[in-house]
Amino acid sequence: MALRTIHPCAFNFRTTNIRRVANSTDGGTSLSGFQDDIESDGGGRWQADFTNGSTRTKEQGNAWRAITDFDGGEAIIVMMCAERLFQPVGAMATVPHSDATPFSDDSEYESGGAGIVAAADAALRATSMTITGTSELPLIGGALFSIQHDQWDWRLYRIHSVDGANITFRPPLREAIAAGTPLEFDTPRCKMKRLAAVDNTLDTGRLGTCSLSFGEDMRSPQPETP
Repeated sequence: MALRTIHPCAFNFRTTNIRRVANSTDGGTSLSGFQDDIESDGGGRWQADFTNGSTRTKEQGNAWRAITDFDGGEAIIVMMCAERLFQPVGAMATVPHSDATPFSDDSEYESGGAGIVAAADAALRATSMTITGTSELPLIGGALFSIQHDQWDWRLYRIHSVDGANITFRPPLREAIAAGTPLEFDTPRCKMKRLAAVDNTLDTGRLGTCSLSFGEDMRSPQPETP
């Protein structure tokens, strides 16, 4: 069964913090006198914090209640809609929801401005690949993309550099991919889980602000039972 998808943009969060966090070890002092930190966890994991959101409308209030009720350990797909400004696409993509909630109702996003695929196979833990395709705006470092892996589902990556048809990125690939695998730039997303419980505090019984924190779900994927 497909995982539920949450769209944080439904709450108009004023502050977002989407970043890769990593464990590091002391690498000692370099000849230049600087302390070197060496990542020790294989590339880190994604964390996304959304703060100062709004539950001003009835629809937002009900949607927020739906979120506070689901299991905090449940794996879900989180859309990185706050990153749209930094993607190689133009006009906003839209999702028609039948029930006005921030959860997916299996409606597809409208066609966006990037259609990019891997031009060659890329191995597990690769940090570079060759791509092919077109995008509405030039592809530059800093853009996010996601890949729907066979075992690890949707995973998030950020481009570090672009050299013609070659890109470098972090973190390393969670799973090997084949040539022709789509790279999702229009609506990047990641399999995550909620990091902390949330509450339902309302002002005058209706108005409220909300915050959400998610961490990448790094639990080993289990094969589906027949």
